[in-house]
Amino acid sequence: IIASTLIPHAEHRKVKDTFTAEIGRLIRPMEELGPLVPDTTFFLKNTGSFVYAEGYWHPPGAFYGKIIDYPCAEGTFEVHGRRYERLTMRVENGTRLLVPHDVQLQMQYRVDPGLKPPPAKPVITGYHHPFELQTMQGWFCGHRSMEAAIERYPETGRRIRELAALFDVPLERLGVTGPLAYGWEEDRALNLVFSGTPEENAETARKIRRLTYTDSKRRIVEYGKFWPLRLAHDGVPVCCFFVYADRGRIPVCGQGIELVREPVEAFGTVVDTLHSLYMPLVLRLGDAYLDGAPAGEIDLIIADSSLRGEFYPNERVHITRGRLVRLSGNGASAEAIVALDAGAIAKGRVGKGVPAF
Repeated sequence: IIASTLIPHAEHRKVKDTFTAEIGRLIRPMEELGPLVPDTTFFLKNTGSFVYAEGYWHPPGAFYGKIIDYPCAEGTFEVHGRRYERLTMRVENGTRLLVPHDVQLQMQYRVDPGLKPPPAKPVITGYHHPFELQTMQGWFCGHRSMEAAIERYPETGRRIRELAALFDVPLERLGVTGPLAYGWEEDRALNLVFSGTPEENAETARKIRRLTYTDSKRRIVEYGKFWPLRLAHDGVPVCCFFVYADRGRIPVCGQGIELVREPVEAFGTVVDTLHSLYMPLVLRLGDAYLDGAPAGEIDLIIADSSLRGEFYPNERVHITRGRLVRLSGNGASAEAIVALDAGAIAKGRVGKGVPAF
Protein backbone atom coordinates (compact mmCIF):
# COMPACT_ATOMS: atom_id res chain seq x y z
CA ILE A 1 0.00 0.00 0.00
CA ILE A 2 1.37 3.40 -0.99
CA ALA A 3 -1.11 6.10 -0.16
CA SER A 4 -1.62 9.54 1.33
CA THR A 5 -0.26 10.14 4.82
CA LEU A 6 -2.87 12.83 5.59
CA ILE A 7 -4.95 12.39 8.78
CA PRO A 8 -8.04 14.51 9.65
CA HIS A 9 -7.10 17.47 11.91
CA ALA A 10 -9.00 16.56 15.11
CA GLU A 11 -7.92 12.95 14.82
CA HIS A 12 -4.36 13.98 14.11
CA ARG A 13 -4.06 15.94 17.37
CA LYS A 14 -5.11 12.93 19.46
CA VAL A 15 -2.89 10.58 17.46
CA LYS A 16 0.03 12.98 17.73
CA ASP A 17 -0.32 13.30 21.51
CA THR A 18 -0.38 9.52 22.01
CA PHE A 19 2.37 8.89 19.51
CA THR A 20 4.62 11.64 20.90
CA ALA A 21 4.19 10.45 24.48
CA GLU A 22 4.95 6.81 23.66
CA ILE A 23 7.90 7.56 21.40
CA GLY A 24 9.23 10.06 23.95
CA ARG A 25 9.69 7.22 26.45
CA LEU A 26 12.35 5.60 24.29
CA ILE A 27 13.78 7.92 21.66
CA ARG A 28 17.29 9.24 22.26
CA PRO A 29 18.62 12.60 21.01
CA MET A 30 20.97 12.42 18.05
CA GLU A 31 23.84 13.97 20.03
CA GLU A 32 23.90 10.82 22.20
CA LEU A 33 24.49 8.52 19.23
CA GLY A 34 28.28 8.78 19.16
CA PRO A 35 30.63 8.52 16.17
CA LEU A 36 29.54 5.07 14.99
CA VAL A 37 26.06 4.12 13.80
CA PRO A 38 25.59 0.57 15.14
CA ASP A 39 24.03 -2.15 13.03
CA THR A 40 20.34 -2.98 13.76
CA THR A 41 19.65 0.55 15.06
CA PHE A 42 16.27 2.17 14.35
CA PHE A 43 15.80 5.89 13.77
CA LEU A 44 12.71 8.10 13.58
CA LYS A 45 12.93 10.23 10.46
CA ASN A 46 11.55 13.76 10.28
CA THR A 47 8.77 12.39 8.03
CA GLY A 48 7.61 9.98 10.75
CA SER A 49 9.07 6.89 9.08
CA PHE A 50 11.02 4.32 11.08
CA VAL A 51 14.35 3.74 9.35
CA TYR A 52 16.63 0.77 9.99
CA ALA A 53 20.42 1.10 9.80
CA GLU A 54 22.21 -1.98 8.45
CA GLY A 55 25.88 -2.70 8.76
CA TYR A 56 28.81 -0.71 10.11
CA TRP A 57 30.27 0.84 6.98
CA HIS A 58 28.49 4.17 6.46
CA PRO A 59 29.23 7.42 4.62
CA PRO A 60 30.27 10.45 6.73
CA GLY A 61 27.25 12.08 8.34
CA ALA A 62 24.91 9.38 7.07
CA PHE A 63 24.10 5.68 7.32
CA TYR A 64 23.07 3.00 4.86
CA GLY A 65 19.61 1.73 5.67
CA LYS A 66 16.02 1.34 4.60
CA ILE A 67 12.57 2.55 5.58
CA ILE A 68 10.71 -0.24 7.36
CA ASP A 69 7.42 1.33 8.55
CA TYR A 70 6.04 4.59 7.14
CA PRO A 71 2.99 6.69 8.13
CA CYS A 72 0.02 6.05 5.87
CA ALA A 73 -3.60 7.11 6.41
CA GLU A 74 -4.78 3.81 4.88
CA GLY A 75 -2.12 1.75 6.65
CA THR A 76 -2.96 -1.76 7.82
CA PHE A 77 -1.69 -1.39 11.40
CA GLU A 78 -1.18 1.21 14.12
CA VAL A 79 1.94 2.27 15.96
CA HIS A 80 1.01 4.15 19.14
CA GLY A 81 -2.27 5.29 17.59
CA ARG A 82 -0.83 6.37 14.23
CA ARG A 83 -1.54 4.30 11.12
CA TYR A 84 1.46 2.81 9.37
CA GLU A 85 2.32 0.52 6.50
CA ARG A 86 5.31 -1.80 6.12
CA LEU A 87 7.53 -1.30 3.12
CA THR A 88 9.56 -4.52 3.28
CA MET A 89 6.79 -7.10 3.15
CA ARG A 90 3.28 -7.67 1.86
CA VAL A 91 0.50 -10.15 2.61
CA GLU A 92 -0.98 -12.16 -0.23
CA ASN A 93 -3.76 -14.70 0.38
CA GLY A 94 -2.87 -14.72 4.06
CA THR A 95 0.83 -15.40 3.41
CA ARG A 96 3.60 -12.93 4.24
CA LEU A 97 5.93 -12.30 1.32
CA LEU A 98 9.17 -10.34 1.23
CA VAL A 99 9.29 -7.40 -1.16
CA PRO A 100 12.40 -7.82 -3.37
CA HIS A 101 15.36 -5.60 -2.46
CA ASP A 102 15.28 -3.56 -5.65
CA VAL A 103 11.53 -2.94 -5.32
CA GLN A 104 12.00 -1.86 -1.70
CA LEU A 105 14.58 0.68 -2.79
CA GLN A 106 12.31 2.21 -5.42
CA MET A 107 9.31 2.22 -3.07
CA GLN A 108 11.29 4.31 -0.59
CA TYR A 109 11.50 7.12 -3.12
CA ARG A 110 7.75 6.93 -3.69
CA VAL A 111 6.66 6.98 -0.03
CA ASP A 112 9.22 9.69 0.84
CA PRO A 113 9.44 12.19 -2.04
CA GLY A 114 12.20 14.04 -0.19
CA LEU A 115 14.53 11.09 -0.79
CA LYS A 116 16.49 11.17 -4.01
CA PRO A 117 18.75 8.43 -5.42
CA PRO A 118 22.36 9.26 -4.51
CA PRO A 119 24.43 10.80 -7.32
CA ALA A 120 27.07 8.08 -6.94
CA LYS A 121 26.17 4.39 -6.66
CA PRO A 122 27.16 2.92 -3.27
CA VAL A 123 29.98 0.40 -3.67
CA ILE A 124 29.43 -1.86 -0.67
CA THR A 125 25.67 -2.22 -1.06
CA GLY A 126 23.14 -2.13 -3.84
CA TYR A 127 19.85 -1.96 -1.94
CA HIS A 128 20.27 0.60 0.82
CA HIS A 129 19.85 4.36 0.75
CA PRO A 130 22.37 6.70 2.44
CA PHE A 131 20.14 8.51 4.95
CA GLU A 132 21.53 11.78 6.34
CA LEU A 133 21.74 11.85 10.12
CA GLN A 134 20.47 15.43 10.16
CA THR A 135 17.09 14.25 8.80
CA MET A 136 16.50 12.04 11.87
CA GLN A 137 14.53 13.13 14.93
CA GLY A 138 16.29 10.61 17.12
CA TRP A 139 17.36 7.00 17.54
CA PHE A 140 16.43 3.99 19.67
CA CYS A 141 18.91 2.18 21.91
CA GLY A 142 18.28 -1.57 21.63
CA HIS A 143 19.25 -2.34 25.22
CA ARG A 144 17.18 0.50 26.67
CA SER A 145 14.18 -0.58 24.55
CA MET A 146 14.60 -4.15 25.80
CA GLU A 147 14.54 -3.01 29.41
CA ALA A 148 11.37 -1.02 28.72
CA ALA A 149 9.78 -4.01 26.99
CA ILE A 150 10.57 -6.32 29.91
CA GLU A 151 8.86 -3.86 32.25
CA ARG A 152 5.85 -3.13 30.04
CA TYR A 153 5.15 -6.48 28.38
CA PRO A 154 5.40 -9.29 30.96
CA GLU A 155 5.13 -12.18 28.47
CA THR A 156 7.80 -10.68 26.23
CA GLY A 157 9.97 -10.06 29.27
CA ARG A 158 9.58 -13.68 30.36
CA ARG A 159 10.60 -14.93 26.91
CA ILE A 160 13.66 -12.69 26.82
CA ARG A 161 14.79 -13.94 30.24
CA GLU A 162 14.22 -17.56 29.18
CA LEU A 163 16.26 -17.07 26.00
CA ALA A 164 19.04 -15.37 27.96
CA ALA A 165 19.21 -18.39 30.27
CA LEU A 166 18.90 -20.86 27.37
CA PHE A 167 21.95 -19.42 25.62
CA ASP A 168 23.79 -18.41 28.80
CA VAL A 169 23.98 -14.73 27.82
CA PRO A 170 23.51 -12.05 30.51
CA LEU A 171 20.76 -9.49 29.97
CA GLU A 172 23.45 -6.79 29.87
CA ARG A 173 24.54 -8.17 26.48
CA LEU A 174 21.04 -8.23 24.99
CA GLY A 175 18.86 -5.72 23.17
CA VAL A 176 15.94 -5.65 20.78
CA THR A 177 15.39 -4.35 17.29
CA GLY A 178 12.36 -4.28 15.03
CA PRO A 179 9.11 -2.59 16.21
CA LEU A 180 9.89 -3.38 19.84
CA ALA A 181 12.79 -0.93 19.54
CA TYR A 182 10.24 1.89 19.34
CA GLY A 183 7.91 0.33 21.88
CA TRP A 184 5.39 -1.43 19.66
CA GLU A 185 4.85 -5.11 20.47
CA GLU A 186 4.10 -7.38 17.53
CA ASP A 187 2.55 -10.79 18.06
CA ARG A 188 4.45 -12.44 15.26
CA ALA A 189 8.12 -11.97 16.17
CA LEU A 190 10.73 -11.08 18.76
CA ASN A 191 13.87 -9.52 17.29
CA LEU A 192 16.66 -10.18 19.78
CA VAL A 193 20.14 -8.63 19.50
CA PHE A 194 23.21 -10.30 21.04
CA SER A 195 26.22 -8.08 21.77
CA GLY A 196 29.66 -9.55 22.42
CA THR A 197 33.07 -10.37 21.07
CA PRO A 198 33.15 -12.27 17.78
CA GLU A 199 34.08 -15.39 19.72
CA GLU A 200 31.24 -14.99 22.24
CA ASN A 201 28.73 -14.37 19.48
CA ALA A 202 30.00 -17.33 17.47
CA GLU A 203 29.43 -19.61 20.48
CA THR A 204 25.88 -18.27 20.90
CA ALA A 205 25.20 -18.80 17.19
CA ARG A 206 26.41 -22.40 17.50
CA LYS A 207 23.89 -23.00 20.29
CA ILE A 208 21.09 -21.46 18.23
CA ARG A 209 21.93 -23.51 15.14
CA ARG A 210 22.21 -26.66 17.21
CA LEU A 211 18.57 -26.17 18.15
CA THR A 212 17.30 -25.11 14.73
CA TYR A 213 19.07 -27.95 12.93
CA THR A 214 18.11 -30.72 15.37
CA ASP A 215 14.71 -29.76 16.80
CA SER A 216 11.97 -29.50 14.17
CA LYS A 217 9.69 -27.73 16.66
CA ARG A 218 12.24 -24.93 16.95
CA ARG A 219 12.78 -24.57 13.20
CA ILE A 220 11.54 -21.53 11.26
CA VAL A 221 10.75 -21.89 7.56
CA GLU A 222 9.49 -18.62 6.13
CA TYR A 223 9.57 -16.79 2.82
CA GLY A 224 10.44 -20.08 1.16
CA LYS A 225 13.64 -20.80 3.12
CA PHE A 226 15.00 -22.25 6.36
CA TRP A 227 16.57 -19.66 8.70
CA PRO A 228 19.35 -21.10 10.90
CA LEU A 229 19.42 -18.04 13.18
CA ARG A 230 15.67 -17.89 13.74
CA LEU A 231 13.96 -20.17 16.22
CA ALA A 232 10.52 -20.74 17.67
CA HIS A 233 10.22 -20.15 21.39
CA ASP A 234 6.97 -20.34 23.33
CA GLY A 235 5.05 -20.14 20.07
CA VAL A 236 6.80 -16.94 18.95
CA PRO A 237 9.37 -16.64 16.12
CA VAL A 238 12.64 -15.23 17.46
CA CYS A 239 14.96 -13.54 14.97
CA CYS A 240 18.53 -13.38 16.29
CA PHE A 241 20.95 -10.59 15.40
CA PHE A 242 24.56 -10.06 16.43
CA VAL A 243 26.54 -6.87 17.02
CA TYR A 244 30.12 -6.13 18.03
CA ALA A 245 30.72 -5.04 21.61
CA ASP A 246 34.17 -3.72 20.62
CA ARG A 247 34.30 -1.52 17.52
CA GLY A 248 38.00 -2.36 17.21
CA ARG A 249 37.03 -5.89 16.11
CA ILE A 250 34.77 -4.73 13.26
CA PRO A 251 36.07 -5.46 9.76
CA VAL A 252 35.07 -3.17 6.89
CA CYS A 253 34.43 -0.23 9.21
CA GLY A 254 35.68 3.24 8.39
CA GLN A 255 37.83 2.02 5.52
CA GLY A 256 38.04 3.64 2.14
CA ILE A 257 36.42 1.57 -0.57
CA GLU A 258 36.54 1.97 -4.33
CA LEU A 259 35.19 -0.08 -7.18
CA VAL A 260 37.83 -1.79 -9.31
CA ARG A 261 35.51 -3.50 -11.76
CA GLU A 262 32.22 -5.32 -12.16
CA PRO A 263 30.82 -7.80 -12.78
CA VAL A 264 33.28 -10.45 -11.71
CA GLU A 265 32.84 -14.20 -11.20
CA ALA A 266 34.67 -15.86 -8.34
CA PHE A 267 35.10 -19.19 -6.59
CA GLY A 268 36.63 -19.84 -3.21
CA THR A 269 36.73 -22.16 -0.21
CA VAL A 270 35.54 -20.71 3.07
CA VAL A 271 38.45 -20.66 5.54
CA ASP A 272 37.16 -18.20 8.18
CA THR A 273 33.55 -17.54 9.24
CA LEU A 274 34.15 -15.52 12.42
CA HIS A 275 32.57 -12.39 10.92
CA SER A 276 29.75 -14.09 9.00
CA LEU A 277 27.05 -13.35 11.59
CA TYR A 278 26.94 -9.64 10.93
CA MET A 279 25.94 -7.14 8.29
CA PRO A 280 27.78 -7.08 6.04
CA LEU A 281 28.99 -10.65 6.31
CA VAL A 282 32.75 -10.98 5.85
CA LEU A 283 34.14 -14.38 4.86
CA ARG A 284 37.76 -15.25 4.18
CA LEU A 285 38.11 -17.37 1.05
CA GLY A 286 41.07 -19.55 0.20
CA ASP A 287 42.06 -21.19 -3.10
CA ALA A 288 40.12 -18.40 -4.80
CA TYR A 289 39.67 -17.87 -8.51
CA LEU A 290 38.68 -14.52 -9.94
CA ASP A 291 37.38 -14.54 -13.51
CA GLY A 292 39.14 -17.85 -14.00
CA ALA A 293 42.55 -16.75 -12.66
CA PRO A 294 44.02 -17.93 -9.33
CA ALA A 295 43.65 -15.24 -6.66
CA GLY A 296 44.97 -16.93 -3.49
CA GLU A 297 43.11 -15.70 -0.40
CA ILE A 298 40.58 -12.88 -0.55
CA ASP A 299 37.71 -11.53 1.55
CA LEU A 300 34.12 -11.92 0.42
CA ILE A 301 31.80 -9.15 1.68
CA ILE A 302 28.08 -9.97 1.45
CA ALA A 303 25.60 -7.10 1.71
CA ASP A 304 22.57 -9.31 2.38
CA SER A 305 21.70 -10.04 6.01
CA SER A 306 19.44 -12.95 5.03
CA LEU A 307 22.58 -15.11 4.63
CA ARG A 308 23.92 -14.57 8.15
CA GLY A 309 25.02 -17.80 9.77
CA GLU A 310 24.67 -19.91 6.62
CA PHE A 311 28.35 -20.50 5.81
CA TYR A 312 30.76 -23.06 7.24
CA PRO A 313 34.51 -23.71 6.87
CA ASN A 314 35.58 -25.79 3.86
CA GLU A 315 32.47 -24.97 1.83
CA ARG A 316 33.12 -24.04 -1.77
CA VAL A 317 31.21 -20.93 -2.85
CA HIS A 318 30.52 -19.52 -6.28
CA ILE A 319 29.94 -15.78 -6.69
CA THR A 320 28.10 -15.58 -9.98
CA ARG A 321 28.12 -11.79 -10.17
CA GLY A 322 30.16 -9.68 -7.83
CA ARG A 323 32.15 -6.49 -7.55
CA LEU A 324 35.91 -6.35 -7.17
CA VAL A 325 36.72 -3.53 -4.75
CA ARG A 326 39.81 -2.10 -3.09
CA LEU A 327 39.72 -1.42 0.65
CA SER A 328 42.18 1.06 2.13
CA GLY A 329 43.04 2.26 5.60
CA ASN A 330 45.92 2.66 8.05
CA GLY A 331 48.37 2.93 5.17
CA ALA A 332 47.43 -0.43 3.66
CA SER A 333 45.08 -1.64 0.95
CA ALA A 334 43.65 -4.97 -0.17
CA GLU A 335 41.20 -6.21 -2.75
CA ALA A 336 37.91 -7.89 -1.81
CA ILE A 337 34.82 -9.20 -3.54
CA VAL A 338 31.39 -7.72 -2.80
CA ALA A 339 28.21 -9.72 -3.40
CA LEU A 340 25.05 -7.64 -3.21
CA ASP A 341 22.45 -10.30 -2.47
CA ALA A 342 21.78 -13.99 -1.96
CA GLY A 343 20.97 -14.46 -5.63
CA ALA A 344 24.58 -13.74 -6.52
CA ILE A 345 25.97 -16.65 -4.46
CA ALA A 346 25.75 -20.42 -4.82
CA LYS A 347 27.44 -23.28 -3.00
CA GLY A 348 29.98 -24.85 -5.34
CA ARG A 349 29.85 -28.47 -6.50
CA VAL A 350 33.59 -29.11 -6.35
CA GLY A 351 36.20 -28.64 -3.67
CA LYS A 352 38.86 -26.84 -5.68
CA GLY A 353 39.48 -24.79 -8.76
CA VAL A 354 36.88 -23.70 -11.28
CA PRO A 355 34.30 -26.35 -12.22
CA ALA A 356 33.78 -27.11 -15.88
CA PHE A 357 30.14 -26.61 -16.80
